[in-house]
Amino acid sequence: MSVKRKGFLIDCAVYAAAFGIGLILFSHTEGIVASAAVLTLTATAVIWIATALLGDVSVYDPYWSVAPPVILLACMIRFGLWNVNAVVLLILTGLWSLRLTANWYETYPGLRREDWRYAVYREKCSAPVFQLLSFFGLQLMPTVVVFAGMIGALHAIRRPVFAPLSAVGAAVMLGAVLLEHAADTAIHRFLREHAGVRRTCDISVWHWSRHPNYLGEMLFWTGLYLYFAACCPDIRVKGLGFLSIIALFLCVSIPMMEKHNLERRPDYAAYRLRTPALLPLPKKIFKTQKSL
Repeated sequence: MSVKRKGFLIDCAVYAAAFGIGLILFSHTEGIVASAAVLTLTATAVIWIATALLGDVSVYDPYWSVAPPVILLACMIRFGLWNVNAVVLLILTGLWSLRLTANWYETYPGLRREDWRYAVYREKCSAPVFQLLSFFGLQLMPTVVVFAGMIGALHAIRRPVFAPLSAVGAAVMLGAVLLEHAADTAIHRFLREHAGVRRTCDISVWHWSRHPNYLGEMLFWTGLYLYFAACCPDIRVKGLGFLSIIALFLCVSIPMMEKHNLERRPDYAAYRLRTPALLPLPKKIFKTQKSL
């Protein structure tokens, strides 16, 4: 059995245990939002224990994409929510999850081959400090951020009537999935064609944006909020947690990736000068902004 397949099966067992234990507590908690919170927090705690025992924080990596559809489906089943909003959001979230999880598996190297970001912290911290950082910073924080983005969906699936303006949010969500798929397809092809060469991918959507995958993520959660705000205008403020996802990408993920790429890719500095970080601005406008 290959290292990749063995690691994947172990990860599946960890996630099955995590969600299984989480669902037990979920079924004994009142209220849809509180129940979903108990489910995701319990699952995260179980996965953290597994990452400590296995010595690989990257076991947590697919949680970002796997948890949302599991949470939605669990709530739909338990609370009997099979209205149009619930079904549409489950389908869209399922498509997003399938693409993102498939992309994770495409690049998954197997157990104990941690992401470079985790390895940096592991080298700098003592073992006890690293485990605390792993739980609170590397795992619990993303879980809370994703759950904050999901709150709007949890309220939306309780509304039985489809609001016409929710179609705008659905279109944004679907467009975000297509953008991320285009980004994944392009970069995987580029890496196959330039294997071993530290050259920056600048084809397809990467020609117009340095981080089209992150842009797609931010658009997806923005679209989810737009969907929720249209069908729940009376409580639209409750869905603003999606802004924490935007902040995470803008303040943490993008700066870290920029620094990493500048250190590893000799042509990245020149790529930055000619390519916007996120929005595919016309070249003239982008150059004007760079000169200000």
